[in-house]
Amino acid sequence: MSKKNYKYQLFIAVLLIILICKTIIFEFYRVTSTSMSETILPGDFILVNRLVFGTNTPNRIIIPFFNYEFSIPSIKIPPLRNIKERDIVVIRNNKHPECENNLIKRVAAVEGQVVNSSLDSFVVPDDKIFVLGDNLATSYDSRDFGFIDKSEVIGKAVIIYASIDIDGKFRWKRFFKNLE
Repeated sequence: MSKKNYKYQLFIAVLLIILICKTIIFEFYRVTSTSMSETILPGDFILVNRLVFGTNTPNRIIIPFFNYEFSIPSIKIPPLRNIKERDIVVIRNNKHPECENNLIKRVAAVEGQVVNSSLDSFVVPDDKIFVLGDNLATSYDSRDFGFIDKSEVIGKAVIIYASIDIDGKFRWKRFFKNLE
């Protein structure tokens, strides 16, 4: 095998590994709202771990440049752990059409826990979570739309890998910041 062929094969293998990781394990997300400020700011780019709460493998494959697509069986990957109180999660926006992006919120309560609002208290039902933004004054969250199905959770936000302010300047101190 020539060195040139080896480099191409290595490049294709690395590209496939990256695509598999992006499809199954990681999601990249750009924050646009202030609902999680000061923990997460608009312009932060976060890495979301899809595997921690379980995910599904893709059910179709698209071959780029050839405009060819085919279906494959999807496999459910079981969760590594359950969603816990205080986790920062990314939620699909399909049930929230007023939001142009997915939602990023902190889990305030999980199934079976009691939530005390200013007027009433209630228990979180099975397979549901109650989420709030860290910036309660501007957050659109479970106080507005109610409980979230666990199946709507894409994954756990784990790290800010880059951050750019409104003027387009890098916020270097926020790079590679772990999210707690």
